[in-house]
Amino acid sequence: MSVTRKAVVFLAITFLISWGVTICAWALHYDRQPLAAFFTLVLMMAGPAVAALICAILFEKGRRIDALGLRFTVNIWWLWAWLIPFALAAISVVATVLLGSRHLVDPAQQTLTMAQGHVPEAKMAQLRTLAPILDLIIPVQIVIGSAINAIALTFTEELGWRGYLYDLWRRFGFWRTALPTGVIWGVWHAPAIYLFGLNYPDNRLIGIPIFILFCTLTAPIMTLIRDRGRATWAAGIAHGTINALGGLTALVINDAHFPWGGIVGIGGFVALALGVFAVALARPNQIAPVPAP
Repeated sequence: MSVTRKAVVFLAITFLISWGVTICAWALHYDRQPLAAFFTLVLMMAGPAVAALICAILFEKGRRIDALGLRFTVNIWWLWAWLIPFALAAISVVATVLLGSRHLVDPAQQTLTMAQGHVPEAKMAQLRTLAPILDLIIPVQIVIGSAINAIALTFTEELGWRGYLYDLWRRFGFWRTALPTGVIWGVWHAPAIYLFGLNYPDNRLIGIPIFILFCTLTAPIMTLIRDRGRATWAAGIAHGTINALGGLTALVINDAHFPWGGIVGIGGFVALALGVFAVALARPNQIAPVPAP
């Protein structure tokens, strides 16, 4: 089967599962129930992985592990996969402060402020008791969260985008792999943004094109990490760390309302633009060869 047909089958299954789950859950009003909404988005993320596994089983006999990028080939880029998101997060915060007339705040105090009125008083009392150590808890949560996210995202989103689809399109070169993947990746999020308010709860319609651009800018960075890391695991580490840091980039700013919503706001776009420029300087015109089994 041709590469184009394999890609069409993969994308069709991915969108059918992910969009189907999201739309059905919305029709059942799960968007109004925080726990149900959370599990809906978790199931949605499984779409690319299920599609990748089906396609690898059907079309990639004898090279399924390579097609999914699951060889455990650790190198220095696995460390960079963890560090680069910290750089992007830091730049996004600095850009937000400089361009958005915002200032830095204590994330622990900001957590209490944001919880006020949304959390039962008994829970608020517990949070106030923990306030003195929240600044210590948050870094621990980031480390643990990035590790958990890395595993979860390797076997959900990244198994599809930087796993199977990357393997299909890598023959076309770096940019022809990264940019189309980024656009599709962004479009894939559309129902979650519009129906469930993902990342842009108060600006759902405009949030869709904004996040498509966000994913398009993120994709070259993720693709470089996956390429140099020689495995989908590396992309999972980067994606998981970005997600773990996302909330913190909003918590350290006194006002993270749209369009200054942390890493998914204007500051984040500045960071990503600089990241893409750095990727271009690396001149990744050719994808690295598939590692020998």
